[in-house]
Amino acid sequence: MKKTFAYALLVLTALYSCEEGKQEEPVLPETTPDEIYLNVSPHALTFDETDASKNIITVSTNTNWKATVDNSELKINRTEGTSEDTSISITEAPEGKTCKLTISTIPANGEKTISKEVSISRATAVVTPDRTIIYNNDFDKEIAVKNTYWPYLDQFDGWKNANGTGSGAETYDQMSVSVRSDWTSDYAPPADYRPYASGKNNIYFNKAGSFVSINNINIAQEKDFILQFGSSENKIFDYDDLKVEIGNGTSWVEIDYSRNLTNSWALTTSMFSLQNSSGTLSIRLTATGATQMRIDDIRLTDGEPSEQIIVFDNTVYPLAELPAYENDDYVITHYGTLGSQRVRNYTMLFDKEKHAALWVAYPLHSCYRGNSGRTEAWAADPLIEMLYQAKVYGETFCYYKDYSRGHQIPSADRTATDELNSQTFYASNMTPQNGDFNGGIWASLEGKIRENMCQDTLYVVTGCYFGNGYTTTYDGYYGNNADPASKICPVPTHYFKVVLRTRSGNSGKAVGQCGSDELKAIGFWLEHRNDYPQTFSTEYCKSVEYIEQQTGFTFFPSVPKEVKKQCTPSDWVL
Repeated sequence: MKKTFAYALLVLTALYSCEEGKQEEPVLPETTPDEIYLNVSPHALTFDETDASKNIITVSTNTNWKATVDNSELKINRTEGTSEDTSISITEAPEGKTCKLTISTIPANGEKTISKEVSISRATAVVTPDRTIIYNNDFDKEIAVKNTYWPYLDQFDGWKNANGTGSGAETYDQMSVSVRSDWTSDYAPPADYRPYASGKNNIYFNKAGSFVSINNINIAQEKDFILQFGSSENKIFDYDDLKVEIGNGTSWVEIDYSRNLTNSWALTTSMFSLQNSSGTLSIRLTATGATQMRIDDIRLTDGEPSEQIIVFDNTVYPLAELPAYENDDYVITHYGTLGSQRVRNYTMLFDKEKHAALWVAYPLHSCYRGNSGRTEAWAADPLIEMLYQAKVYGETFCYYKDYSRGHQIPSADRTATDELNSQTFYASNMTPQNGDFNGGIWASLEGKIRENMCQDTLYVVTGCYFGNGYTTTYDGYYGNNADPASKICPVPTHYFKVVLRTRSGNSGKAVGQCGSDELKAIGFWLEHRNDYPQTFSTEYCKSVEYIEQQTGFTFFPSVPKEVKKQCTPSDWVL
């Protein structure tokens, strides 16, 4: 009996122990799926057929996505992707059009679809319409052949292939320039050079000091010209590496030119006028840097009256709006296209330490204004390293802390085309401005200046000044949150503008041709604060000379001093 009871007790104990050993499944808290997000950059892109790395859209998301285009001529390398697919390459875009690329998330569990749009544009190939070709040479009469070395210009005549109304009696001089049939200009030329890029031969400058001159081109009584040619060097193009001059047989004058800053072939353009026709004209190109400079397709045509007026007493009238600056200053110029003309948009002196331009100089004329409106194309300046620019562009973390993004050259001054307007939204053109100042008295002054445009050009320099005790803020902010790469940005203590124009407004003269009695100038100097009235008052008018004394800059250096002493608000619409 005792044994039976003991056995039963043992069985019960074992059963109890087994029950006690069972573990209940833990109750896990309910989890919320990650919130879906989608960021793309940039929001506006200009297609560059010469550099595929500039045609990439960055996609950041945590879900699957798809991409669609509104124009079948816009080609992309993928139409869908996952969170691990972080880019879209634009492989082709139609010339002269702006297309829309839409990137959208693909809902997996009933989430709301998020879509982002990117504006893709591509410039139209620019062909000068109805111009008389005075001199043209594509250097392609006979293809050059390399034996031990490429032939020099005086050893081979196959590069002499000139035509035009002024050709036939020209002569040539050269030093250390050879003819080559490699690295030809017809390999992926940009749109504006494509109509002229002939390929086959080009001329190659072997060292610093190498030059070629084309002498005795017959120009008859013509005074206005467009000089264009293809150029390339073995690095990012540097204006210091190529000097362009024109001559009349007794003297040479260096002229300004423009081209994109790329390391490939690009169209190089100079527009100039002669004060007096000389009957014949010479062109000289000199490699001034120790680089591998190449030239092709030299073309001289008639043009329109230009602000770059040449007098063969070695006088060339500079661009009127440009302040004086040193060779080692960080000065850059942005260009755009108006009709068939390549025009300067603005020039700036950029301060890498202050992450801002100290001045922005630009011409203001009705031709720069139209119906494009604000593109809102916030972006980094492609001509300045991003690390020096304020992070005030992108989808998020794109603001100054506690300050507005204040334009220097106003968006409203450049509404003729999307291209010109979008360049005003570069980070290099921004400074941290108090919101009330930016939207109040500063905007009022910008409008007043536009009221003084004329048939001649109005020249404007706008800038900021960092006085003693300036404060700082941060870039890369969104609300109260900062980007990990946010950095300190100085805040200007003052802002200024100086303007110059002819008194009549319709003289048809370059500034350098005008006497002091034909010109008028005035300046505006404002402390950066938020308690101004909304509208501008003439009490803030100063002479250009006064603002030169405050900033240390020399404005309108070709203008007589007595003009820069003027401060007569009644001469202006203010």
